[in-house]
Amino acid sequence: MIQDVYYRDKITQKLLHNCNSVFDESVDSDFAITADTEDYKTGSASNKIVISVNATGGETASDTITSVNISKYDYIEFWIKSSVDTADGNLKIHLVDADGIQESLNVPALTANVWKYCRKELVAPYDNTAITQVRFEYDSDLGACVVHLDDIKVVKNDTAAWEKLARNTWRVDKEGTQGVTSTADLVLSDRGRALAAYRLLKIV
Repeated sequence: MIQDVYYRDKITQKLLHNCNSVFDESVDSDFAITADTEDYKTGSASNKIVISVNATGGETASDTITSVNISKYDYIEFWIKSSVDTADGNLKIHLVDADGIQESLNVPALTANVWKYCRKELVAPYDNTAITQVRFEYDSDLGACVVHLDDIKVVKNDTAAWEKLARNTWRVDKEGTQGVTSTADLVLSDRGRALAAYRLLKIV
């Protein structure tokens, strides 16, 4: 069924927060934030947000960024991990300007202790001409937990350039087919993984 596998080689992007430094402009007292130099995806660290059992839905942590016009960008992308399972919208990322929140984006459902690369379409990018703050929100009461956040950026989706992975760098492992429900793994060789790294994949 799979004919070709491509990886996203290039895309026009703008980094909003590399998460090497902590969110520290406005942080609720039930959050303790540090730069985790051992568990991260890009750069030298991620933001490790330790959330107290006393935290309630709606608490936030924010950081100021240099005012940036992202009106030509249409998606936000970032890495995130939670120590507990979450449902869509339990956590949120906000982009803020002088007039308040311009983008309020649900973090997709997360599996406990698994990093997830998230990609969300911006709601009204044409209004995002002077974003000055990135804000994380603990929107639902999940109890005590730890959230890691890394590499927050916006991209121009239609500028993506895709490169095809050579056929000898991937294979489909069909073992595990049982009854009417079939499962298969797309397996990359060492070279395939080196080329793809953490880039998006497109499967034809």
